[in-house]
Amino acid sequence: MKKRWLLAAAVSSALLVLTACGSSDDTSESQGPVKENACENATINFIGLEGEEGKVELEDWREERGTKLVSSWPGDWAQLIAAIKVGQPFELSTIPYHWAQRMIAAEVVQPIDTSRLTNWDKVASGLAESPSLRGEDGEIYGVPIAWGDAPYIYAPDRVSNPPKSITDLLDPSWKGRFVLFDAPDSPFYLLAKAHGFDESPLLTQEQLDVVVADAAKLVDNAAAFQSNYQDANDRLINKDVDLAVGGWEAQVAWAEEKGVTLDFGFFDEGRHGWWDGLAIPSTSENVDCAYEYIDQMISTEVQAELATNLVSGAVNTDAFDLVEGDAQSYDYSVVTGGANSDDFASSTPPEEVADGYMNYQDWLDAWQKIKS
Repeated sequence: MKKRWLLAAAVSSALLVLTACGSSDDTSESQGPVKENACENATINFIGLEGEEGKVELEDWREERGTKLVSSWPGDWAQLIAAIKVGQPFELSTIPYHWAQRMIAAEVVQPIDTSRLTNWDKVASGLAESPSLRGEDGEIYGVPIAWGDAPYIYAPDRVSNPPKSITDLLDPSWKGRFVLFDAPDSPFYLLAKAHGFDESPLLTQEQLDVVVADAAKLVDNAAAFQSNYQDANDRLINKDVDLAVGGWEAQVAWAEEKGVTLDFGFFDEGRHGWWDGLAIPSTSENVDCAYEYIDQMISTEVQAELATNLVSGAVNTDAFDLVEGDAQSYDYSVVTGGANSDDFASSTPPEEVADGYMNYQDWLDAWQKIKS
């Protein structure tokens, strides 16, 4: 079983200069339905998270067509953007919801013509209609392939009254009892919502100051920063902590395998969901193949297998009942009730913001001061 915390493990310590087979396409106008066999005898250069490229799920499909898949992960999202910016050719890229707007603004991904995807109409409405997929021009730039709802994970034998709000963790009774990731994204976003700053993640300096004051208390109360989901689970199983902020339902199943009972819950400030998708980089040399591959990745059977393997939510509505194992734990009403900007909006502000608002670098600077 793949675990999502492993997806971000680097498969290469250096960027590979990759070349692709095929010809460049003009995507400025609709090209019609996806072209069959566009990937025949082609090389698909993918840059992004391991496990989200369909390596396992589309292995037979690629073999039938003589298609080669070459994957690389540069180490972080900024380097991924840089690799495309300097002109390295990639047919496909991961586009994660929390970096989607930066990738769109950097012009490293192309608009997606959904009329070329025969399976697009099966994508759950809460994902397909999400503003987080779209640029300021209203165009769609990413096709979701997996999603989750970012719960907190806790030990019910030690937490009889799970927190309702993230502000509950500011109470002295929680000191030394929880872990969180070393990033301002979720804490700042949720604390802002708790204060009624409904435009979060867009915050004024005054609002950010209020959030930072609470975030400092949150960090002071935390036992440690978790390095990944498995690290958090180990701490919970060993009874070092009682709760992990920013979790994943799969952690409950991992603990069960070791005979330990964990549970998950959500803060009142929102489910703060995430999605990961596929995008077509601006340097793609075989756009037709990229569309054909994406269409396969959101097909019913592939979606069921991918969700099962990643222990994530499926995006194809026809695949919901076909998902197996621990991935069956997801509440699909989250993505079928129509677009919900609170569930799948970015939790961080963009690099460029309107006058009077703080950008993501301001958040990072404030976070560093909290830790210093």
